[in-house]
Parts: sequence; structure tokens; C-alpha cells
Amino acid sequence: MDFIQNIYNIVNDYWLLSIMVGLTSVFIESFLPILPLVAIVTANAALFGMYPGLIISWIGSTSGTICLFLLVKKIGNKKFIKILKNEKVEKAIDWVEEKGFKLLFLAYACPFLPACVVTISQGLAKRHTTDFISAVVAGKLVMFFIVSYIGNDIMGFITSPLKVVTLLLITFLAWKIGKKLNKDLDNFEKKRMHEE
Repeated sequence: MDFIQNIYNIVNDYWLLSIMVGLTSVFIESFLPILPLVAIVTANAALFGMYPGLIISWIGSTSGTICLFLLVKKIGNKKFIKILKNEKVEKAIDWVEEKGFKLLFLAYACPFLPACVVTISQGLAKRHTTDFISAVVAGKLVMFFIVSYIGNDIMGFITSPLKVVTLLLITFLAWKIGKKLNKDLDNFEKKRMHEE
């Protein structure tokens, strides 16, 4: 418990630096999806409070995702970006093009989908920037609100069985949606293969 108190003290003493670390870490996660986004957002909410943590995470992650999209869209025809055009990205491009805004919104609202692959595929597909940004802003706001709500009251979730059950149901629902969308992506690919 002293460790957690020490972290709170550091955040209070160096609040501007702490905000920059929280913002930068979710920004970088957009480019390096190996970083644990849910853990970073939860930590931001636990350290800064629900709404400040939500805003820090949302601004950082949304900015990073939009920068990645614009970067891929700008240099998408260059040779080294061809490495990113693998089978999974090609499937994602075709699938998201067919499904449109609704799918993009769900992809960014569900933490169990590879948002980086969706972002890269949309940049390569040259999706209209305003359509992409509106889906990212709305989808990430929904996901980060839920994660920040949990992160803000972690002790309440640990000690309250009802909150734990609610968290498990939300997590299960998000996982099922992600699984269904991944299955739909695979079915779309099989359907496309049969048509060719």
C-alpha cells in the first residue's frame, strides 16, 4: 500500500510531468499496440480521477490514432509500407469498406480488437479523413469512459461483488462483440474467396 501512496505523492508533486507521461503513453500505444492500453487508461483514471484521466487518455490515444492514420494515408504508396500490406490488413480493408462507420465505431469502442490493424487498413484504403476521425473520437470515448469509470474506483470494484459482476459482464460483452466482429471478418473473407 505504501507503493501506491508513493505513486500518488509523485503524481501530486510532479503533476504536469505525470500528465505528459499519461498522455504520451496512450499516444505511443497507437503506434505500438503491444503496450497495454486498458492498463494505461485505468492507471490514468486511478491517478488523476475519472474525468481528468478520461480526458488525458482520450486526447492522447485519439491524437495518436489520427496521426498514425494520416501517416499511413500519406505514405501508403511508398515501398516500405508494402510490408504492412499483409493478408490480415487486406481483409480488414475490404471488410471495413463494406461495413462503414458502424464497424469503425465498434472497432474503436471494443478493447479486444486490434485497433492498430484497423487504423493502418483505413490509411491504406484512403478512407475519407472526417469519416475516420468521427468514428475514432466517438468509439474511443465510449471505451475510455467505461475503463476510466472502473479505474477511478478500483477499490470499490475489488470490495463490491455487484461491481465485480458488472465489470465481468461488460468485459464479457465487449469480448463477445470483438469475437463476433472477428468471425464476421473471417466469413467475409471466405465469401470473397468463393466469389473469385
